[in-house]
Amino acid sequence: MPLHDLIDVGVFSGTKEHLKRLNLHKEWLTQANSTFEFTVDEKPTFAGIDPYNKLIDRDPADNLIEVEKP
Repeated sequence: MPLHDLIDVGVFSGTKEHLKRLNLHKEWLTQANSTFEFTVDEKPTFAGIDPYNKLIDRDPADNLIEVEKP
């Protein structure tokens, strides 16, 4: 099914239970794989697409992932 939706994309700090929003905005998603870059004031711990689970989703637990530390 083609994808063409305006969906929240963001980065957060803290734990999964106590997230602090560093940057969150809507992006037009039109393909299955996309790359986003954010500039934030502190080191993020999580990033995600539809992080607040506003959309119907079979597996909402995979909307946030841990940010890889270099």
